[in-house]
Amino acid sequence: MSATDAGFLYLDRPHAPLQIASLLVLEQAVGIEALVARIEARIWRAPRYAQRAMPVPLALGHPAWETAPDFDARDHIRRWALPSPGGEHELMELAARLLEQPLQRDRPLWEMHAIEGRHDGRAALLIKVHHCMVDGLSGLRLLDEILDTSIGVADPLPVPRSRRRASGPGDLVRRALGDGMRRQLRSAAALSSLLRRPGKAREAIRGLMDAAWSAVHLATGEIPVMPWNAALGARRQLYFTSLPLDVINAVRHARGATVNDVVLCGLAGGLHRYLKGIGVRTRTLELTALVPVSLRSPEEAAAFGNRISAILVPLAVDVEDEVARLSATRAITTRLKSAGAWTGIDALLQLLDDLPPGLVAMVGRGLGSVRIANLIATNVPGPREARFLCSRRVDAIYPIVPIADGLGLGLAVFSYAGTLYVGLNADPLLVPDLEKLGRSIEAAFAELRSRN
Repeated sequence: MSATDAGFLYLDRPHAPLQIASLLVLEQAVGIEALVARIEARIWRAPRYAQRAMPVPLALGHPAWETAPDFDARDHIRRWALPSPGGEHELMELAARLLEQPLQRDRPLWEMHAIEGRHDGRAALLIKVHHCMVDGLSGLRLLDEILDTSIGVADPLPVPRSRRRASGPGDLVRRALGDGMRRQLRSAAALSSLLRRPGKAREAIRGLMDAAWSAVHLATGEIPVMPWNAALGARRQLYFTSLPLDVINAVRHARGATVNDVVLCGLAGGLHRYLKGIGVRTRTLELTALVPVSLRSPEEAAAFGNRISAILVPLAVDVEDEVARLSATRAITTRLKSAGAWTGIDALLQLLDDLPPGLVAMVGRGLGSVRIANLIATNVPGPREARFLCSRRVDAIYPIVPIADGLGLGLAVFSYAGTLYVGLNADPLLVPDLEKLGRSIEAAFAELRSRN
């Protein structure tokens, strides 16, 4: 396990589990046995979902992935019924309760929750995966494997799996020492290469300087305190909405912007309305969003684990007019791209691989509430065409990004089959009126559309 992947395990807290989730809305329910059969038949294509994270004794290495000797898909799939009247409110409430529960560490770190009882006859499937396994893009791998592009696709016969002996402490220590030796050899080879190529050496030094700058900036940056920038409780509240992708595209073409620009503008406009509504002065206010950035090459698209950096994006919440807000957002993102704003945090993350695993674990587990931004915002592109689960059409896919102490508000966007699906996640004690924020975001996008 890489230092970045392990970091998400170390930063995990019982009251704030770092789980990436998605809620699929299905045209009809899928039976548990059919869902189990689907997983059993296709898990070999995504073997990480049959592996568990094993801690290494004495923290001599980061946790190691090993195939669970007694893996059974039934241990990861649960069935639930919505209380009456089975509407959107009940669905979001149940999904929030399920999201609060940490994943069991002694088995592969994912769960599926089949939800029935919607008043319109449809069903839902909540998928939770620990962040140490996937980032936003690699999380699509599971959807790619279990969903089909048409109805009536038959599953292959399950691949027989021989039971494996669980690794003992000695096995894990030997593997960790081998990984450590390989890291040292890679570092020595890299140093030798740099000494032979001064240009590369200067580039590496710039990377270290970027990392140092990022560390200082994250530690000393002035971030205004919002109600959700506090320690979290154990409860969660969700809100889902959606936007036609053709409307977003029409706005971006008319204004010379990108989809990300329009999304960030809509989120900022929603925050502007929401904050004014609760009595927060927005004039001269600058909120900052932590926005993950994928660093995957095309060859790495299907790889598991995390290959991400992040940028700190100022949100134009102080602008009154939505068109002016979009112009301001476009200027901000253009400046950040030209400056390579993600390289400093990326260099900082890469440095973790060269630190002793025990030190990384100690810092991660002891880290308290650190406010490096006001909120987290993600935008992940999904399938352009409709998908099917066991011949049931997937009508919607709502994303859910995890939140943490000091970052108590998450806004996630996922594009699927011509629609942008938006998921909001917050602690209800810090943001008691999350629906009001969701409605404010809808109003901001509606104004953008009307001004187009």
